[in-house]
Amino acid sequence: MVDIGPIDYNSVVTKAEKAGYDLSGPHTRLDEANLIEPGNVESLEKRFKIDYRASRVELYYNLNTYLEFKKDENKQTLVTLYNYSHHNDAGTITPQMPSMFPDDSWMLKMLGMSLGLNETDSEEFLKKLKTEVSDQKGFVSLDTNENVDFPAIYAYLNQSSTKTVTGPDTWNGDKYEDKFYRNNKKIGYVRFVIPETTISRIHNSNKYDIYVSSSGLIRLKIAMPAGSAGKEIPEEEYRTIFREMFENLGLPVEKVNEIKLNYSPSIW
Repeated sequence: MVDIGPIDYNSVVTKAEKAGYDLSGPHTRLDEANLIEPGNVESLEKRFKIDYRASRVELYYNLNTYLEFKKDENKQTLVTLYNYSHHNDAGTITPQMPSMFPDDSWMLKMLGMSLGLNETDSEEFLKKLKTEVSDQKGFVSLDTNENVDFPAIYAYLNQSSTKTVTGPDTWNGDKYEDKFYRNNKKIGYVRFVIPETTISRIHNSNKYDIYVSSSGLIRLKIAMPAGSAGKEIPEEEYRTIFREMFENLGLPVEKVNEIKLNYSPSIW
């Protein structure tokens, strides 16, 4: 994996299509996913430079108790209160109960801010949440047609935190995380999603994948076919293939030299 910095993502995709490469692999199209619209947050627009969304937002009451906001499969807002601090004698998480909720004042403030509700509507929403019966242990959820007021949440987290940790998810290049802390205690979490695609070609029966994120994060992968156990691809051969692909995509060819591929063996 290598970060090549700002790229013209749409141009890369267009060039991949013109080169006849396969783009049917794993990808993220923001208009095809149920994600939270971020509204107008100037700092994030400067940071991502291209379209982005939030997949979920978490507001923490304490380490084990937090509210989560995300979109469900029906494009409604799913509000979930998690509380993992209550266990029975066997150590099993007990079912969520109204008595396990955070202080009403905190819940009303977070619900009102996050969903743009007035005091009366916030109280009604909290009442419904408390009367929901959850088959799962440790959390209770409620759907709503209300949209998430992301700019309000993001402003609150920035104003309330004393430290913010930002960066890409190590295992998911198209996912970026912001973690907010106040006096070393976590108060919030936001996961962002940006456009990404996987560009592939076959050479000598081996599949060469280039994962491209709109942020400029590039990840390379080679998948050898079944029956390849014990076989090798000369380093110069696979680097030549990737250099050619980089050139066709308008990516800096010299970056191929910075990437070291790790071999994962198979009995097949």
